[in-house]
Amino acid sequence: MTITAVSALNAPAATSSSSSTTDATSSSISSSLNVDFATYLKILTTQLENQDPTNATDPNQFTQELIQIEQVQVQNNTNSDLENLTKASSANSLATGVGYIGSVVQANSSNDEFALQSSYAQFGYTLASAAASTSVTVKDSSGNTVATLTGGTAAGGNYVSWNGTETDGSTAPDGTYTFTVNAVDSGGNAIAASNPVALFQVTSVQTNSDGTLQLLAGSLSLSTSDVTDVYAASTVPKATSGTGSTASTTTSSTSS
Repeated sequence: MTITAVSALNAPAATSSSSSTTDATSSSISSSLNVDFATYLKILTTQLENQDPTNATDPNQFTQELIQIEQVQVQNNTNSDLENLTKASSANSLATGVGYIGSVVQANSSNDEFALQSSYAQFGYTLASAAASTSVTVKDSSGNTVATLTGGTAAGGNYVSWNGTETDGSTAPDGTYTFTVNAVDSGGNAIAASNPVALFQVTSVQTNSDGTLQLLAGSLSLSTSDVTDVYAASTVPKATSGTGSTASTTTSSTSS
C-alpha cells in the first residue's frame, strides 16, 4: 500500500512493495511539518496493517521513519515555542514603551526629518566653528520651501524652534518636514553643519514583527535605537533661534 496523504488512511489496501510504502511515508513525513504527531502515528499504523506479509517493512527503514517522526514533532514544538517567545517579547516591549508616551525624545535625524506637532517643532545641528550667519530652510513632504528661519551661529550644538508659520504668513499643518542648514563665516565661506537631531513628543508606541519598539510622533515613526535623550518638561533644551515658544509637554521623565 502506498500512503501519500492523510486522506488515504481509510482507503482500501493495495498491493505494493514495502520499500515503496516506506519511501512514500518518508516523503510525507519530511514535507508535512503541519501534520501533528498523532496523525503520523496513524499513518505508520496503517502502513503496518496493510504491508505485504511476504515482503514486510525492513526494521531499519521503519526505525528511520520513527526518527523522522520525532524530528517533525521537535520542529513543531520549537516553532510553537519561538512563536510564544516572540509574542511575549513584543508584549514586554510594548509595556516598556508605554513610558515613552507623552515624553519628549531627541533622536538622530539622518534624513533631516522632524515633526510639526500642535504647531511646534524643535530640531538641531552642530557647527564645526562659529558662523557669521546661519539660515535654516524648511521644506514640506513635497520638497516645497515653506519657511526660512534664522539659525544659531555658535560653534557646537544649536537648536531651532518653529511655530509652523510659513513665509507667506499662513500656518503649516502638522506633519513631517525636513530642514537644511546653510552657515557661513564672515568671509562668506561655508561652515559644515552636522549631526542633525530632532525633538519629538511621543504620541503612541507600537511593536515591530521582530519585537522591537517603534515610537510614533504624530505622522512620524522612529526607532528607539535612534533616540539619544528623553526629557522632562523642565529639561528640554532651549531653542537658540527660530520662531515659536518652548515645547509643550506633560511628561515627568528625566533626561537620559
